[in-house]
Amino acid sequence: MKRSLFFVIAAFLFSPLSAQYEVRGGSGRPYWAGKNGITEIYFLNGMEGAQIKFTSSQSATHQWYRYKESIDDAVPVPCTQSGNSSVITDIQDGYGYYVAAPVGNGYIWIVDYSRYVSRISGLRVMEDEYKCERLKLIADVEAAPIYYYTNGRQNTLQRKFLLTYNTLKWQEEEKTFIPFNASLDLEERELFPEINVNDPPLTNTTFTLTDSIAEHFGIAQALTSEEYRAVRVEAHYTAEKDREFGDNEKPKTGTESSPIDYTFTAYANEPIAAYYIWTVMKQIDNTDQYTTIVRYTDPVLRYTFENTGNYQVQLEVDDAQSVCADILNAITVSIDSTRIIIPNAFSPGSSIGVNDELKIQFRSVISFRAFVYNRWGNLLYQWSDPTKGWNGMVNGKFVPTGVYFVVVEYTDSEGRRRKEARDVNVLRTKN
Repeated sequence: MKRSLFFVIAAFLFSPLSAQYEVRGGSGRPYWAGKNGITEIYFLNGMEGAQIKFTSSQSATHQWYRYKESIDDAVPVPCTQSGNSSVITDIQDGYGYYVAAPVGNGYIWIVDYSRYVSRISGLRVMEDEYKCERLKLIADVEAAPIYYYTNGRQNTLQRKFLLTYNTLKWQEEEKTFIPFNASLDLEERELFPEINVNDPPLTNTTFTLTDSIAEHFGIAQALTSEEYRAVRVEAHYTAEKDREFGDNEKPKTGTESSPIDYTFTAYANEPIAAYYIWTVMKQIDNTDQYTTIVRYTDPVLRYTFENTGNYQVQLEVDDAQSVCADILNAITVSIDSTRIIIPNAFSPGSSIGVNDELKIQFRSVISFRAFVYNRWGNLLYQWSDPTKGWNGMVNGKFVPTGVYFVVVEYTDSEGRRRKEARDVNVLRTKN
């Protein structure tokens, strides 16, 4: 029975639903500055009309206390109580307040922020060797420390500041950069010795530093820097392919069939980004090394891969002063070796849609011509599109069954002219 009673009392005392404090007064809405354990800190803009209201979940008399450093030195404070709610009005800056247990739980610390508004007198960008990756800003801020106490221990309150500036933001779906108002929330300690801004702006801009709490009360202390000249570059690309012949034999996983045309398009934060460099490299046989084939200096690169091998295409974008560069991971393109297969038979006019056309299986063919001869060496048919074939007809009529001779002349993916030839049987069950 005793254990059950203890459990009920403990749950009541430590439940966040058992009581509620509400701070009002001053000019504007009070600012909740955070919580340290069970102590909540509030900023007010002046103390005119300041009051704290407490509402409990049970009917009991509320006994209020005020303390400066420790609750051991707390003194009683008169209140006005109505039902389960009570209010105190003689609120002073730099004191903690609470309702005694078992009704109350937690503490409220009050600060008159109008007495502590910071003064910002300077804001400038500091030259740094890593300015492509981060910026450092020096802020001249005068601010008296703000203290509060928990369990007799002195704590320092951190003011809040907001750094704002303009930059650009990449929109992947639209493939474009759009203007973006960037902001950085800072605590007071993050201002000194300097403010660090990772990913510097992608466009020329000014920086504005604002006392966030003063801004909340409409008494903002803000300062704007001189214009910063951007140097950071951010690049993106697309790689689109358009096969000339295609292939009708599946290449190995991860490879392409030549010839294949690629269009590589670069996007960057112009006009800060001024120079584009596309580098096409080919892997040296049996090594991990690549040799440069060609370089292009336009945002758009159209390139045809014809020869067998592994390629890398890399994009580098530089700013106008060649201070910063964005070098993207290389795009890999692998071209499979050439393959030509001439079937040994087909059956035109016999089974519609099933082996009724002579089709050459191929991959990685640069150029192509195929010829069909009869047994006397007469040319019956020819074509130059490897995706096409022969339907077994000459002058609108199916040729007789028998053996025909097929020759394929082509250029392989190494640029060599080659020839394949074989006998092909024409089979047909009806004429």
